[in-house]
Amino acid sequence: MRWHLIKQTIWMGLAMLGLGMLPGCQAQQDERPDNLIPEDRMADILTEVHKAETKVSRLGLRSLDSSNIAYKHLERQIFVKFKVDTAAYTKSYVYYSSHPREMESIYKQVVEKLKKETEPKKPAHS
Repeated sequence: MRWHLIKQTIWMGLAMLGLGMLPGCQAQQDERPDNLIPEDRMADILTEVHKAETKVSRLGLRSLDSSNIAYKHLERQIFVKFKVDTAAYTKSYVYYSSHPREMESIYKQVVEKLKKETEPKKPAHS
């Protein structure tokens, strides 16, 4: 993944945070869901989600339907990998979206993870 894709991911995350902070646009979810995904695990999941979005965008599929099908396939794989169901992910995402400080903390982790993955590997010295 290249640096411009990381910047795009960062801007998407910030845009989502901004949208979550608009008053009246979203019902406040003050109660923590019983199956709330912890912040560090949510960061891992969102990192994989953004990588999946990048993969799909690079496929150059001609139709939005094809892109959605490809993304949903990758998303299912992510949920299986992290042993998370769609309901838990959705409830957690809605909760964190309505709590900007927590979402910001999560996205800082996502950005760090993506940066580490895109840094060139340093050769081991003998």
